Amino acid sequence: MKRLRRAELAELVGPHPPSDAFWTRAVEAERGVIGVSPAVVGEDGEDAARARRNRRRRGERGADGPLSTGDIVDVGDHSFVVVAVEETGAGGRRYRIDLVEPRSDERPSRDGDRSDGATGPRRPRSRR
Repeated sequence: MKRLRRAELAELVGPHPPSDAFWTRAVEAERGVIGVSPAVVGEDGEDAARARRNRRRRGERGADGPLSTGDIVDVGDHSFVVVAVEETGAGGRRYRIDLVEPRSDERPSRDGDRSDGATGPRRPRSRR
């Protein structure tokens, strides 16, 4: 399991890292999907395509690529965990990420102020 900052993730996923708009939508939706090309995973070219076909025929999984299940990505005040890795038909990867709940030690102060600007107790997040 790795813990990465947004800049470190951008270096791993190649020339098209997730944009500000992506992260804004992911925070609002509490989930997202990051896709990387076969070149980032190291599975591009004729030999890689043949190996991929053989591996699929045997029912084996390929390498996870730059991220693995359980890795955490910190983006500003939010953290996401990789909950699934899916191999694409071309050999790239899709990483499904879910927003991590704030830690339990991030409790409101005695006067009821919270770090998110609201007051009163926090309601549990609903799972959509």
